[in-house]
Amino acid sequence: MGSDIGSTLVYLKLTSSGLRDPAGFVYMPCLKFMHLEEVIWDTHLDTVISGCPVLEELTLLRDPHDKYKALLVRTQSLKRFRLLPLRKGYVRSRVKCTLEIDTPGLEYMSLGDDHIDSIVVKNLTSLLVVELDIKFVAGFAVHFDTWNLTKRSEIISDFLNGISSVRHMIIISAKTVQAFDHYSKAGMIPKFNNLSCLQAVFRSYLLQFLPAFLECCPNLKHLLLVVHSGKMDEGLKLTDVPRCVSSTLECVEIQEKLELEEGKMKATSYFLGNSAVLKKLILSPTAYDPRDVLESEIWEKVNKLKKRSPGCEIIIRAMEED
Repeated sequence: MGSDIGSTLVYLKLTSSGLRDPAGFVYMPCLKFMHLEEVIWDTHLDTVISGCPVLEELTLLRDPHDKYKALLVRTQSLKRFRLLPLRKGYVRSRVKCTLEIDTPGLEYMSLGDDHIDSIVVKNLTSLLVVELDIKFVAGFAVHFDTWNLTKRSEIISDFLNGISSVRHMIIISAKTVQAFDHYSKAGMIPKFNNLSCLQAVFRSYLLQFLPAFLECCPNLKHLLLVVHSGKMDEGLKLTDVPRCVSSTLECVEIQEKLELEEGKMKATSYFLGNSAVLKKLILSPTAYDPRDVLESEIWEKVNKLKKRSPGCEIIIRAMEED
């Protein structure tokens, strides 16, 4: 890269290319946005980042043939970081890799790569939003064993504690919730005391874990719950009532194709019956299909549910027709 271009460049995107460091150092004093996809490195990532003193946003999609065993993201200026998942067709990278993030100014972090061997976070004192789409394990079809608390478990625990000050958490994959379920059995989930907004995808059979998960969010105010279709246990009993449900939760939105079976209404009944300060409960666009169920039938069923917060507004939205 020519010195004149590098000295004025603000945005850089490299895709399916090589990145060399002929002088042992890359200096781009004005670069604020860097997007790297499947770049074959001839230098370490931290060498590049250290030459970008005002870098604010970094998006990274690793090349599965990358030879380096460590990705170091250490900078004072970075505000947004995204790690994209490997492209479809790759089960995992050829080399086990550790991602280390040491960014005291980071406000937004999105992690979508299942094949990083471990993630180490440090000094995330400014973190506002974290988006997770990871299983917390490397490789394919690897399951967490609560009876075998190895070094990997300690790394995962350190990671969760490292992001525990976040205010808004987005879990866009049910596999991440499933991992939380596993790790909670070993007492590895910390309290997210600053968390006020949570968006999470649950498979129907994981709803039994919902109260335990919410127990880790004592000051939660807004919850968006996306329930993936699947068989729900008709014997499901949501009996435990964590602090946030009883005293802080103000708005709950449930995205699910609600039908008339009793089991499908239990999540709705749980929040209406236990949330003392709930102001709004929304059954959002996937709540029901007007071609199959009349809106009046849904209203009739919901209105029969016990409501602890008398001022709670219930909103039912039909699925948009194609």
